[in-house]
Amino acid sequence: MVGRRSKNKRPRTKGRLGKHRRSAAEIRRSEACMAEGQRLTRTGTWALNVVTKRCFWSPELFRILEFDPASTDPSISTFLDRVHPSDRDAVQQNIDLAIHTGKDFAQDYRLLFGGGTTKYVHSIGHPVTNKFGEIIDIIGAATEITDRVYAERALKRSEFYLAEAEKISHTGCWARNPTTGELFWSQEEWRIFGLDPKKTELSYQMFLNMIHPDDRPSLEMISTSAVHSGKPYDIPFRIVLSDGSIKHLHSVGNPVFHESGQVREYIGVTMDVTDRKLTEAALQEAQSELARVARLTTMGEFAASIAHDIMQPLAATVAYGEAARRWLNRDVPNLVEAQDAINSAVNAADRASEVITRIRALLRNDKPEYLAVDINSVIRDVLRLTDSTLQGRNVLVRIRLPADLPQVRGDRIGLQQVIMNLITNGSDAMSSITDRSRILRIESQIEASGSVLVAVADVGTGFKPGIADRIFDPLFTTKSNGMGLGLSICRSIIEAHGGRLWASPGSPHGAVFQFTMPIWKQAKTLTENTESAALQTPIPLD
Repeated sequence: MVGRRSKNKRPRTKGRLGKHRRSAAEIRRSEACMAEGQRLTRTGTWALNVVTKRCFWSPELFRILEFDPASTDPSISTFLDRVHPSDRDAVQQNIDLAIHTGKDFAQDYRLLFGGGTTKYVHSIGHPVTNKFGEIIDIIGAATEITDRVYAERALKRSEFYLAEAEKISHTGCWARNPTTGELFWSQEEWRIFGLDPKKTELSYQMFLNMIHPDDRPSLEMISTSAVHSGKPYDIPFRIVLSDGSIKHLHSVGNPVFHESGQVREYIGVTMDVTDRKLTEAALQEAQSELARVARLTTMGEFAASIAHDIMQPLAATVAYGEAARRWLNRDVPNLVEAQDAINSAVNAADRASEVITRIRALLRNDKPEYLAVDINSVIRDVLRLTDSTLQGRNVLVRIRLPADLPQVRGDRIGLQQVIMNLITNGSDAMSSITDRSRILRIESQIEASGSVLVAVADVGTGFKPGIADRIFDPLFTTKSNGMGLGLSICRSIIEAHGGRLWASPGSPHGAVFQFTMPIWKQAKTLTENTESAALQTPIPLD
């Protein structure tokens, strides 16, 4: 029995030693894993005995505090000496509060090192009680968050700079999910639209409701087309604020794609260009007024010159006519003298006619050197100059300008004057229209005759067919405040280029003005009287 008992005891002792060895190894492995985890997360652990005031610091906490474990005895005072003076009282108060109340705490504070180096730490603490409910220890963890603090500061600084840049440039940022309709607006975007984000539910429909009615269809069409094709878009439009005021905006959007290739969202910017538009409109108005004054001044000088040149022959014509009447009214008419007076009157009238002919010749022949001109480029330049005026009058411009159109022979400035006059006339003709959209169509095409044809059509009040030719006569006008010189000058300019300008009633509304220009390569073979049946065929404006 004894032998058997002795024999049986040995294995049990050996088994207990094996378990102890395995437990010690597991503990060492667990401690190594914990130490590595603390190092990777920059989190050190600590414990404070509230009775003995003795402290425990993990190796990672020694590293964070930059103390040597071999030469430093962990203590509250040693720790507090490392805390930034400005944060020290708050740290001490939180520890004392946890000891007295048994409540957990969390706080951020700074550590100050030699040379002024600073670290930021986030620390948490938890009181531990015995079976009698008495607090015996405070255990916790401290995580170094210096990198996070600097990253957050950099992010806030970047956000601040972005917000300031948006405010200065009047540019807001936005994002839109075309599938769900979810929107994001930056603070400046809200300001541009005059809305309070705290009082307004943001939605795409709310955005559309603010778009000017005349701009809404084109914006929706461009936006929808861009989403379907996955392409960027760039569009100007107007919004109507709650007080009825109008803002001019310019929006640019770029798509962001899923890995599948589908559009995930559009992100972009909205620029408030109202001030620029108003400035352009004011500048345009000032330029128009200056041009008007200059025309009136030039006209006055020109009229004075004409009056001076033709006054003498006209006065002589009257004098000879009176003389002839006197010779004929005698009791015995002196037919010879009367004939001489009549001949002299005719000669004086011829001299007056010659003066006018010379003036017209001067106007028609004193022209600059003609060069190769891209007429489509001229049209676009004029549209840029008149953009503010046309938008202010709610005129929608529709253009059809073929890219392969040949260059014409002409004077760019003179052609600009013609096109601007036709566009302005078309806009004026639609100023009283309220029952239909005010649409101005501008098109160009190559003619079989070797000329380029340009058409400007409006949907305004139009004119009667019987006066289609008279509207080009000097001093004839259908406007209440017109001078009757614009179209006359335009026709002179076009004819001086070897082309032709004519007008016809539009269908069902408005008027169509068309002119031809010789293309550059055939310029030398065309004369100022070039005409063909093709010139009478208007561009179909549908």
